[in-house]
Amino acid sequence: FLVHSRALIFSFLIRAGKPTPFFIFVLALLFCTYNGYLQGRSLTSYARYPSGWLKDPCFITGFTGWLTGMAINIHSDHILRNLRKPGESGYKIPKG
Repeated sequence: FLVHSRALIFSFLIRAGKPTPFFIFVLALLFCTYNGYLQGRSLTSYARYPSGWLKDPCFITGFTGWLTGMAINIHSDHILRNLRKPGESGYKIPKG
């Protein structure tokens, strides 16, 4: 979900962004697709999960950290999108 948020949702919500070269886009798409396939395949086909792994403190701590990071990332994206005034396309350093 976080990857979709960063790659798709943020991209469509940003106003007057700068263009990205098509070749760079294709390379990033290929890398992310292959990387996602390898990680998904590893987690679903080759990893062995003991019974009760969802209740393990390491899993709960890791999931809580991931959820917190995702919330911070989405909130930060919201702040960055709203720094620009209508018609602006440059980057700003927030003050205050």
